[in-house]
Amino acid sequence: MNNLMNKKFIEYSTNSGYKSDYVESFMKKNDLLPKEYRFRRSALDVLLKESNKKIIDFVKDTYQQKEHKNKLAQISKILNPKKNAPKYFTENDLANDLAHWFNTFINLNEVIAPNFFVGDTIQIPVIGSLFGNAQVGLHKGKEINKINIHPKYANCHAIESKQGSSMGLMRLFVPSKNVDRTADNRFSIAQDKKSKIVWLGYLEPQSNGKFNIIDRSYSTGKIIGTLVENINLSWSAEIKALYYPNIYNI
Repeated sequence: MNNLMNKKFIEYSTNSGYKSDYVESFMKKNDLLPKEYRFRRSALDVLLKESNKKIIDFVKDTYQQKEHKNKLAQISKILNPKKNAPKYFTENDLANDLAHWFNTFINLNEVIAPNFFVGDTIQIPVIGSLFGNAQVGLHKGKEINKINIHPKYANCHAIESKQGSSMGLMRLFVPSKNVDRTADNRFSIAQDKKSKIVWLGYLEPQSNGKFNIIDRSYSTGKIIGTLVENINLSWSAEIKALYYPNIYNI
C-alpha cells in the first residue's frame, strides 16, 4: 500500500468513526503500512537518562573533533525532522553509531541493537495490576500507562503482576465486552457479573452456564485450589502472551 492509499484509508476510516490510533495499529499488525524507519527520539532519551549522558558526549566520543559541529547539525535534523529535507547522515547511520557507543559502557541486561532506535513498535495500555489473591485491580485515568510492544499485539491490553514471585510480569489479552468462549478451559481474565471483581485464573465452564475460576499451576497443570465457583460472567478474555519487559518495551 503506497503513501497516498495509506492516507486515504486512514482518512476514510476515521470519518467512519474509528480512532486513527486504532486504524494505524490494525494496519501495522497486518503489514499494510509503508516501510518507514523514523528515528525514535524517545528511545534515545531513555538511554541518555539511564546513563546520565548527553548528545554532545556521544559526538565527542565517536567522531573526530573537526566533525563535531557538522555531526551535531546532522543529528539535530534527524531528531527534529522536516518533511522531505535532504539527508546525508541517515537514521540508520545514527542508530548504528549510537548502538555501538552505548554498548561500550551502559550496564543493561540487553544488548542495544540499532533497531532499538528505529524499530517498528506500537503502544498498548497497562490497564490493571494482578495481586496475590488472583484479583485484578483496574487502573483509572492517569494510572493507566503504556508500554511499547510488537505490532502483532496491537489489539491487546496488558495486566502487570504485583505478586512477589512474578513481579513485573506482563500478561496480554484482547479486551472483550462479552463472554469469549475461546477463553474457556484456558488461563484467562474474567469479571464476576455480580461482584464486579476481575479475576485471573483457569476458566472452567459448568453445565449450568456458570463458571469456576481455578488456581492451576503453570508448571505442572495441577489444580491448587478454587478461587471462586458457580459465578456468572460479565466478560472473559484469554491470556494471549506473557513476558517480562526489558529496555525495548519502555
